[in-house]
Amino acid sequence: MFRFSSPPCIGLEITSRTVKLGVLPSNGNPSERPIAKAVPLSAGMVGEAFALPNIRDVDGLASLLREALRELAPLKTRRLGLSLPDTIFRVQNLEFDELPNRKADRDRLVRWRVEKAAAFDATNTVLRYQVLPRESGGYAVLACMAKQDVLNQYEDLALGLGYDPWSIGPASFYALNFYYPSLQARGIAGFAFAWVTDSSYAVVAAGRGAPRFYRCKEIRQGAVDAKDRVLRELEDSVHFYAHLDRQQQSEIGHLFLAGDASMLAPLADDLKNVLALEVEVLSLGTVLQGAEGAPDSFSSVFGAGGAE
Repeated sequence: MFRFSSPPCIGLEITSRTVKLGVLPSNGNPSERPIAKAVPLSAGMVGEAFALPNIRDVDGLASLLREALRELAPLKTRRLGLSLPDTIFRVQNLEFDELPNRKADRDRLVRWRVEKAAAFDATNTVLRYQVLPRESGGYAVLACMAKQDVLNQYEDLALGLGYDPWSIGPASFYALNFYYPSLQARGIAGFAFAWVTDSSYAVVAAGRGAPRFYRCKEIRQGAVDAKDRVLRELEDSVHFYAHLDRQQQSEIGHLFLAGDASMLAPLADDLKNVLALEVEVLSLGTVLQGAEGAPDSFSSVFGAGGAE
C-alpha cells in the first residue's frame, strides 16, 4: 500500500448502482487530462456480496460496458484495473516481526494468519495483501480475501470484453494508495482515511508509517438516515482506534474523506463538530490536473493506478 503506479491502464469501478470508467494520463503526465465516464445501473443488475454471485445480468452489464468503452476510444491499452466495493472483501490488519523472503512462503504465512483469526468462511478465497515496514521494526500487512467464484465473475466479464484484468482490489485500498503520496508530502503521518459511498463506508487508520486499523460497514439501501448512520459509525471508528493504546490519541490528527461527492461535504461539516480532528474532503484535482470538479466520475482512476 501507499504507492500509486500509473502505467497505461483503464480503471473500472463497479458498484451495485454505477459503473465508472477512467483512463489515467500516461505515466501520470500532469499535462494530460484524465478521461472518465459514469453509467448508472438498473436495480438488481449487480450486487456487493462476499459469498453470493455479484453480477446477476451478465449480458446487460457487458453491453453497457462495451458501449462505454467504445466512447472512451481510441484506447491504446487492454489493461484493466478493477476497483470493487469493500463489502466484497474481508480485510485484516496484521503485524509480523519477520516475513519470509520467498513470495510463496510469505503468501502461505499471511493466509495462515488470516484464516486463523477469520470470522468468515475462508474456503475457496483469493488472498491479496500489501506489506509495509514498521518504524519500530517488523512489518504491517493489510490483507484482504474475496471468494474466487465472485472475482471470477468480474475477471470473466473483462476478458469477454477483450481486456486484461491485471489488478483487482477494494476501492478503499486503491483510493488510499492514490492519495497517500500527497499526504506524505504534507508531512501528515498519523491520520484516518474514510472511503464513503451510498452503499458502504470503509475507514483505515494509519500511524507510524503503516495502516493499523480497518473497518467496513454496509449502508442499508433506502435508509433515510444514511448520513447520520455514517456519521455515527465514523465517529465510533475513530474513537475506537484512538483509544486502543495511550500513544495513538496523539497520532491521529486528521480525518480525510473521499468517495461519493454528494455525501462528503455534509459529513465533513458534521464531523468537525463531533471530532477533535482536522476534517478534510480530498479532491482528485489536488493530485491530477484537470480532475477538479468531477470527483465522482474520476474515482474510477483509482483502479487504473493499482500496483501489480
